[in-house]
Amino acid sequence: MKIDQSTFQTPHHQPLQQHPHFAAALSGMGQPMTSYFLPEDGSAQVFSRQVWPFRKPFKMMSRGPFWPTPSSEKAQYDAICMLRDENVRVINAEDVAPDILIAAGYRQIMTPASVAVMDLRHGPDVRRALMSIKWRNALRKAESADLRISTRSYQNTTDKWLLDEDEKQQAARGYRALPAAVTQAYSVMNKGQAIIVTASRVAVPIAAMIFLRHGAAATYHIGWTSDEGRACNAHNLCLATAMDSLQDLGTDVLDLGSIDTVTSPGIARFKLGAGAQVKTLGGTWLHLGCFRKSASY
Repeated sequence: MKIDQSTFQTPHHQPLQQHPHFAAALSGMGQPMTSYFLPEDGSAQVFSRQVWPFRKPFKMMSRGPFWPTPSSEKAQYDAICMLRDENVRVINAEDVAPDILIAAGYRQIMTPASVAVMDLRHGPDVRRALMSIKWRNALRKAESADLRISTRSYQNTTDKWLLDEDEKQQAARGYRALPAAVTQAYSVMNKGQAIIVTASRVAVPIAAMIFLRHGAAATYHIGWTSDEGRACNAHNLCLATAMDSLQDLGTDVLDLGSIDTVTSPGIARFKLGAGAQVKTLGGTWLHLGCFRKSASY
């Protein structure tokens, strides 16, 4: 079965950082976010941090604002101006147009990043057809490797080993992700919404992934594999299993996170080979007192 993926429209979804589940997790850690109600039913969740040399808490928003339905340019401009007046310094925009951010008094400091998004509404047969030939062959190899796959809610007591492995992985590869405490808080504050998929051989885990559910969407959060898991492509089986399970739970879209073909080409190939579509975000924008906004938009 051959399918033209270009005919698919990426499902509109509320990003993890803008969903109340994420705010609940941070609140459980004693780091509450501030929520703003914006024109035309829009919303924004904002972090606050004390950052030198700023005297007041430094406010930033990631992947927002969010509107459940398409909003007018006027509403977007008014929303960004509201956030500016609330002293939100940095906006990692989801899809607000650059001219709106400039008119509201922001200046771009980083070019737009891209994320990989999986449409889960079409079922496992269509998802297999959308996989690259190499990715699909790797999945078949994993399926014939006599692995045991489990999918269930993440448990802080029994599954912390994966967070420990992820921290070792971050140190070895020189990158940073959300602290392990965020995963634990998310599972506590949002019961059943953190999902762990594990591939084991003879009762020994060789690969695992964690996904965070938020409404009709889910976000890939953590992944780890051993040398043995890598040799039999266990991660391919974990992701394919997760997509089936998440769809069964009522999930329409899976956000696989950032795509960086320069610094992490292998990870980018893995995500795109699984059949994901690329969504380009709106870039990172800064507001300082010397930046003036337009009188109107």
